[in-house]
Amino acid sequence: MKIEIEQRQAVLLVRLTGELDHHHAEQLREKLDREIASRPSGAVLFNLGGLTFMDSSGVGVLLGRYRKIDAAGGRVAVCEAPAVISRITEISGLARIIPFFDREADALQHLLLGLPSKRRF
Repeated sequence: MKIEIEQRQAVLLVRLTGELDHHHAEQLREKLDREIASRPSGAVLFNLGGLTFMDSSGVGVLLGRYRKIDAAGGRVAVCEAPAVISRITEISGLARIIPFFDREADALQHLLLGLPSKRRF
């Protein structure tokens, strides 16, 4: 799995490529926790456009980071999830908790400008 992290104004943008499964979940969790602690952005955007697979471990990583960021008063969004990944987030209930967007630009506007969510689900 490939993890790209960049700061976009007040948003920590996390782009994931490959498979987010139990083999990679701990690596992602540790890396995200370090990044979130070192860059108190207040908002995190997960771009899942490059994911080809995600299991319950991946859902757990996203949910855990959401809880951590939400508890600190921050916001989280997800964008560009492929259909197979969207289905997993729907079944798990994650899509009811975190706003999902078709386009990265829309999610960034939501996080940066506080625009209302046009939830996909």
